[in-house]
Amino acid sequence: MLFIAFFAIVLSSCLQPTPPTVTFLEYKIAGLNSEGIEINFFFQSENPNPISVDIVGYSYKVYINDQEFLVDDRPGFTLQAKAKQLIKIPITISFNRLFGTALQIIQTLAKGDQSLTYKVEGTLKTSFIGAVFSTPIKASGTIPIPKDFKIQ
Repeated sequence: MLFIAFFAIVLSSCLQPTPPTVTFLEYKIAGLNSEGIEINFFFQSENPNPISVDIVGYSYKVYINDQEFLVDDRPGFTLQAKAKQLIKIPITISFNRLFGTALQIIQTLAKGDQSLTYKVEGTLKTSFIGAVFSTPIKASGTIPIPKDFKIQ
């Protein structure tokens, strides 16, 4: 019995998990029309551990020009040992919601504002042998307003 307890302690100390990492890769404009812009934000999660880990779920908020545009909780998945998995966060930015009216869009563009600022903040929650870890999801930057954008 003492041997089993000793073996369990040694085994658990060898399995000190390292939380997965989340890295922002890029954003891509998926669509553009007079109503708004569809954008996909891509992150990569990576499991450095020699065994699979369960991603319990992840949550995030997306801000455009300092306005909260999207809050979402997503279901989890299993991240295989020593593996990477892509996380896609899609968002549709309605110009009416962002600027208010077509006139305000024209005024904004006339002032020389040719880009939108974005910020993505969230948390990836991981369960590993009963322990729960949180890994931040973060990205920020600017998105240029495409030059071929026309208000109809």
